[in-house]
Amino acid sequence: MTTIINIDGKFYKVNKKDNILKICLSLGFDLPYFCWHPVLGSVGSCRLCGIKKYNDCKSSKGHIIMSCMSLPSENLYISVNDIESKNFRKNIIELLMINHPHDCPICDEGGSCHLQDMTVMTGHVSRRYNFIKKQYKNQNLGPFISHTMNRCIKCYRCVRFYKDYAGGKDFDVFGSNNNLYFGRITDGILENECSGNLIEICPTGVFTNKTYSEQFARKWDMQYAPSICHNCSLGCNISIGERYGYLSSVENRYHEKINNYFICDRGRFGFGYVNNNRPLQATKIINNQNIILDNLSIIEKISDLIKKSKRIIGIGSPRASIESNFALKDLVGEENFSTGILNKEKLQIDLIIKILQSKNIYCPSLTEIENYDAILILGEDISITSPRLSLSIRQAIKKNLSIYEKNNIPYWNSNAITNVNNMFKNPLFITSLDNTSLDDIASWNYYAPIKNQVNFGFILSDYINNISSKISITDNHLLQKIKNIAKILLKAKKPLIISGTNSGSLDLISVTYNIVKALNSHGKNTGLFFVLNTVNSMGVSIINGKSLEDIFNTNLSNVDTLIIMENDLYFQEEKNKLNNIFKKISNIIVMDHQYTDTMKKATIILPSASFFESSGTVINNESRAQRFFQAYNPVFYNKKIQVKSSWKWISELKYKINNKKLNSIILDEIIKNCEKNIPILNGISKAAPKADYKIFDRKFARSPIRYSGRTSMLSNINIHEQKQLEDKDTIFNFSMEGNYDTNIKCSHLPFLWYPGWNSLQSLNKFQKEIGISSKYGPTGIKILKKKNKSLNTFKYIVPKSFNVKKFTIVPYYSLFYSDSLIQKSQLIKKFFYHQCIIINNLDAINLGIKENFCKNIIEIFCLNNKIHLPFRISKNLHQGLIGLPLGIPGIPLIFLGKTIEKLKVLK
Repeated sequence: MTTIINIDGKFYKVNKKDNILKICLSLGFDLPYFCWHPVLGSVGSCRLCGIKKYNDCKSSKGHIIMSCMSLPSENLYISVNDIESKNFRKNIIELLMINHPHDCPICDEGGSCHLQDMTVMTGHVSRRYNFIKKQYKNQNLGPFISHTMNRCIKCYRCVRFYKDYAGGKDFDVFGSNNNLYFGRITDGILENECSGNLIEICPTGVFTNKTYSEQFARKWDMQYAPSICHNCSLGCNISIGERYGYLSSVENRYHEKINNYFICDRGRFGFGYVNNNRPLQATKIINNQNIILDNLSIIEKISDLIKKSKRIIGIGSPRASIESNFALKDLVGEENFSTGILNKEKLQIDLIIKILQSKNIYCPSLTEIENYDAILILGEDISITSPRLSLSIRQAIKKNLSIYEKNNIPYWNSNAITNVNNMFKNPLFITSLDNTSLDDIASWNYYAPIKNQVNFGFILSDYINNISSKISITDNHLLQKIKNIAKILLKAKKPLIISGTNSGSLDLISVTYNIVKALNSHGKNTGLFFVLNTVNSMGVSIINGKSLEDIFNTNLSNVDTLIIMENDLYFQEEKNKLNNIFKKISNIIVMDHQYTDTMKKATIILPSASFFESSGTVINNESRAQRFFQAYNPVFYNKKIQVKSSWKWISELKYKINNKKLNSIILDEIIKNCEKNIPILNGISKAAPKADYKIFDRKFARSPIRYSGRTSMLSNINIHEQKQLEDKDTIFNFSMEGNYDTNIKCSHLPFLWYPGWNSLQSLNKFQKEIGISSKYGPTGIKILKKKNKSLNTFKYIVPKSFNVKKFTIVPYYSLFYSDSLIQKSQLIKKFFYHQCIIINNLDAINLGIKENFCKNIIEIFCLNNKIHLPFRISKNLHQGLIGLPLGIPGIPLIFLGKTIEKLKVLK
């Protein structure tokens, strides 16, 4: 629905449903604002977006209105640049700035501050307030976020995001009138898994990034690259900033289909491992002595080893790029390649790929999830395994478009929508092993072993299909609940079913499909969303290969050489088994960017590049192929560094083995070969323009034009400026030279800046409509093509019952420590290594444990491994189950589903 309005003498065709502030920004007007946000909506508290409204075209007098709280009407006449409006905005910001300190030079936001931009934009240049300013006590909010309350202008954005949008319980506004305080009741780490968005939400320097402060550089003095978060399977878009070879900042990069305006704390703060002590040179280990070799020598030695080997095995990785995994598979051959994941997970992902290719199955994006009106989550603790997804689920539960339309409530009217949301919630049902962070908004929770959750799913799908279930159930209360859930899902316009691989159950994936198919048979517009473990779990599974168990269960007697790429096998497999395997193989080549337990077994180490220093493609859980780009080349700072992308190392080896002249290895050529040899990957080349894509015969800039100090960066080595390295793999230059403009077509923005808009709010200049889409559309492309037939419904197979007299291991994941890379961050080690064993309260009583003894240690034995950890008692965890923090050192993923051999409490 559109209407015609007049702004400063010109007519514009606009959307009737948008507020005038959004309309003006979309049309390119520089209209200041604070409290409004494209996602959070309008509350009209800051009064900064005032404009003048006239009765008609002939009227010379008008009145001030708040543009963020006003709808357009037919033949509306308004003025943004009217002198009275300008003076009004100038006076408002002067009032807001009365108590603001003069600390821009020492504030981390300086030069990238929305408050600075708006102050300059309104023309407020002198301070007339000569009295003592208010001073507040700052809080310690943990290792990630700094709190400087003196800088607050009371825009309410922080509390509206944290409490109202993200569902946080430990942050609020205290006080009244002009005596307000935004923070926690007491000092402490913010508990919400998306708390880091406070840094970007706040228009001032109240909340700043502590991790950024450790490697601080002004925003205009960093080199950036558009990238993809590597810390879960969702594929959120991020912008990474580098200075002097350090990854200094990770910021949200807008993507209308995925992360939109927000990312989770795991993605924002989990990058510390990149700046850790890392392998930087090619090394051969002889008699426990490290021998550093140059590039030519190491390639020569490895190629000779491979030529002489009877058989070589290559183990890929779900955290390595498509190009790297393909290159390794191409080098060792299909029969000798492993995807680097365990068999349980491999079977699950293989089935998920088939399901997503099935006819009439739709996998929504994160943004689309917010419009579903009934959600069922099976077996996943979403807030831990995919935190950004939990944010979308919270919006879906609160959102009821029909009620908004029925009561004529604009979608941006935050207060009115909050009042409606308090009276109505969409249903959310969760089955899990124990409590989850989404329980506070759940309509019903079912805490049960995985086999019981599978039974629940099969019974539910039978009732949706209106057939009698073959599964007998004695709990009448549960049976009645299943019937009610079936009715609610059938009544919903858009139901959504979510599951994933973290439970380790293939049956749970199967029954999830059954439920969706049953709903679709009733004409429902059902969404199906699967959560995977790692950034490229989908991609490496599409490339296909053997599981870790399958590759190790083959005859290893003739294996001379083992190549392990970007994979710590001790994170996945049991150490005794791996130690025995490594003893049998004479040549172990480990290619990684981290010192791992696997690397300790290496005879040759090749330093690979992290996502920060390399470019490549990954495929997220919805099969969207996306490109990430390197922020800098490490060689620029130190010629002795030999860090390269894994695909580059492997390509050099293949050239040498085939006695071919080593030409320049280009990423586009690797991608072309991927598509040629693996047809299902056709389309990944469209994830980003080819490296030779130019406009005005120029590539694109990685750094802002304000970048300073480049000529003296290496003056301690040589006073002459070093020439910038050439990037032959991407569309970007390693400098500020190149294209950067809102009117030049580039959907992969490395950073955000526009004259007069120095903060991240400058995004509005790169969008064709605020909050809807980027100027040149979303990046990435879904590559799984639909087949003309659907999968058959999966049949129920009676699961094996577990013996309650023996403990079965179930997974307990943590936000940071369940990731093999993030747990290596020194900051994470310092603040978040609080892992424990979880046991049922009745099991605890049988073992003679009382809850007040929880400081004691439990000793357990599994697969001949001894584990010592403190314990926590749970009332929801089923008897006979014992929860372990899978993935932490000493507790590999292979323990999932295994039986405890012995357990005792150490006094």
